Amino acid sequence: MRSRCALVVGFDRNPTSRAALGFAVDLAQRLAADVHVVHAIDLSDYPVDPDSATWEDDAQAAVAGERALAAEALKDFTGAWTYRQAHGEPAEVLASVADEVDALMVVVGSRREGPGAAISHLVSPSVSKRLLGHAATRPVLVVPRVAALS
Repeated sequence: MRSRCALVVGFDRNPTSRAALGFAVDLAQRLAADVHVVHAIDLSDYPVDPDSATWEDDAQAAVAGERALAAEALKDFTGAWTYRQAHGEPAEVLASVADEVDALMVVVGSRREGPGAAISHLVSPSVSKRLLGHAATRPVLVVPRVAALS
């Protein structure tokens, strides 16, 4: 049984991810829900040279930057929130955290746009599609780049 409403939101540097976090925070305020921000770490997302002598420090700095962005978005949020980082496929990481906290729903941004994204659409299903796959256990809210509750 759910003791307090919880929302899980996927987060990275993508603008649609930031929109998803903003939407989730607004929704959480209205529902008196906790927010669990989840970043599935994929170092290929960061401009880190693995051959550099400082690559570990550079990677940690990049990941710390993600947390700082999330904290900034949550600075006026009056409810409880957590920030988690985990290595793994984003949909699996999000689903795992959602199961752990018995989330009401998972909130994610829509897919990236642009030429590179078109190729990505052909090669790999989106995080939202993976979350809605055969093992879906809860609703998934997909937020476009520009979204607001009215």
